[in-house]
Amino acid sequence: MKKIITILIFSCLLLCCLPLVAQQLSGYVNGMPSLIVQQPGGDTWWQMQAHNRLNFGRQITENLRMDAGVRNRFITGSEAMVSSESISADAGWLDLSWNWVGTDNYPSLLLNTAFDRLNITYEKGKWKLQAGRQRINWGQTFVWNPNDIFNTYSFFDFDYPERPGGDAFRTTYYHNVTSSSELAVSANHENKVTAALLHRWNSHNVDYQIIAGEQAETDIVIGGALTSDINGLNLRGEFSYFHPVKNLTDTSGIAAVSIGADYIFSNSLMLQTEVLYNNVGKSFSENGLMGLYSAPLSAKHLSISEWNVFAQATYPLTPRLNGSLSSMYFVDIQSCYAGLSLDYSVIENLDFSFITQFFSTIGNSKIGNMQILLGFARLKYSF
Repeated sequence: MKKIITILIFSCLLLCCLPLVAQQLSGYVNGMPSLIVQQPGGDTWWQMQAHNRLNFGRQITENLRMDAGVRNRFITGSEAMVSSESISADAGWLDLSWNWVGTDNYPSLLLNTAFDRLNITYEKGKWKLQAGRQRINWGQTFVWNPNDIFNTYSFFDFDYPERPGGDAFRTTYYHNVTSSSELAVSANHENKVTAALLHRWNSHNVDYQIIAGEQAETDIVIGGALTSDINGLNLRGEFSYFHPVKNLTDTSGIAAVSIGADYIFSNSLMLQTEVLYNNVGKSFSENGLMGLYSAPLSAKHLSISEWNVFAQATYPLTPRLNGSLSSMYFVDIQSCYAGLSLDYSVIENLDFSFITQFFSTIGNSKIGNMQILLGFARLKYSF
């Protein structure tokens, strides 16, 4: 049944493409070679990816709007780096991802198309209703988002700034300029429903929010967040508590708490820091440091370590060149991460980036001895 609905939606989208393009079209195309070196063993893998994104939008009436976003990715490289199953996997209720090329006959070649936005929005007065594939962004901190129970993402996936969406219905009521309430209901590929309420308000220059609901029909979740600005110092914090529906009377709940701060100096240097506590992390460390790339699994599984610390510095080295240094320390598994990013504006709408990501265990790590170095070079044209 879901496949039939998917085909119908895809057909309707094709019929709508021309008028959509006529009104609004944006996106980008990039090419990005990458290399991974893992120690011990000296294993090396390479990959070449061409990534195209298209965003369509059309204001159908004064109150009604349609939006769609699609990713097209051509990937080739080492067989270990080209996984047709993982790349074509769609976490939404509808399967809106297709592999045009990428089978057992072509283990090192893949061409995939995936829709991560496909929704209709109706706005009138203080009400806003949105149905279809969309991103429900309830997170407030920068790296780890315990409140992001619908669309969890990975900090390390830098080539996906739009972040994933889900199949959902959402209604928002704006009480005033600084206060609103939301109800969101989403279903995943396993037909599991996540439903939650959110309320936001401002008091004495502090933004607050609280959430309550059920995640994937397995956990009752309650949480909240706050953001504030003190003389230019931005403070952010959020937490969520997950308790199994089947064990309401026991103490098997999971807590995720993130606290962060960032500050921009007069010379445009920006410093950021964040701390995460997630008491389920240690049970997800069996896959070693590569588990960080498959994580987060959900808002309650945000890391493979219980305690995590993050720091980042970003600075415009020249008017065209921006540099960033980031680091993480995973306390319980005695491991660390270091990242370097250089972004250069070649001409208007054309950017070149060089990114490295390094993961390493330290001393007598609980997950053994491992070092992973990833290098990326990306040329990106936006339109």
